[in-house]
Amino acid sequence: MEGERREFTRFAFKEDEVQVFSDDAILFGQLKDISKGGLSFGYTPISGEKMDTKSINILLKGTVQFNLYHLACRIIYDILSTEECRSFSGSERRQCGIKFFWLKENQNKKLNLFLNHYVVKAFDI
Repeated sequence: MEGERREFTRFAFKEDEVQVFSDDAILFGQLKDISKGGLSFGYTPISGEKMDTKSINILLKGTVQFNLYHLACRIIYDILSTEECRSFSGSERRQCGIKFFWLKENQNKKLNLFLNHYVVKAFDI
């Protein structure tokens, strides 16, 4: 059996607590888990739109106002969700994995603050 390949510990959130969206608004979804190296999120694709992005934004909803904008990234995977294959409207649900790269110093500091103060739990695979 192959060992865990992730370099960083991943952290989970309550569903619908954190939103993820692209600068061009082609994708919009809910954060599933995040680490210092990237994140995964669930989303409902827009019919006819190709899912592609070069940067991602993160917004924490609720009483605490927290956001991370323009995080440079690359899509690692985009697959049919195993948790919920259909949204309430009947559209398919997908899960996307993003890898961060070339983050600026202030983005790294803010990401660390986010991981240290706003996560629900750390988990091992």
